[in-house]
Amino acid sequence: MKLKMHAAGDKAIPQTERVYFQVFLPKGAKEKSKPMFFCAKWSIGKVVDSAATMADLRNDNNISTAMKLRVCHTLSGEALPMSDTLEFWISHTQCPLHNGGNIVLEYLENNCKQLTDVNCYAE
Repeated sequence: MKLKMHAAGDKAIPQTERVYFQVFLPKGAKEKSKPMFFCAKWSIGKVVDSAATMADLRNDNNISTAMKLRVCHTLSGEALPMSDTLEFWISHTQCPLHNGGNIVLEYLENNCKQLTDVNCYAE
């Protein structure tokens, strides 16, 4: 319940479409994590853009040579594909995201598909 009370997000998103996460921010960020909400229908790419804005993070995803800001699953460490939607990952059968759960936002190299040590974010 506290997550919902303190979460940042676009107030225009209808309550029924909101998905809440504790977002663990990149290593070296001012804050360790921040509660946020997003629209379940949004692509992961839009989630990254929105989270970067709310957390005042540099987002150079449009520059081909820059490290990419990515959303990663807290259990598997997998960098979620930018074109997938939150709805898809919430309904994923093998390793779903959970409303009220955690996600990691981190800068990754272009060819990197997974974080190696996800546990260090929750410490």
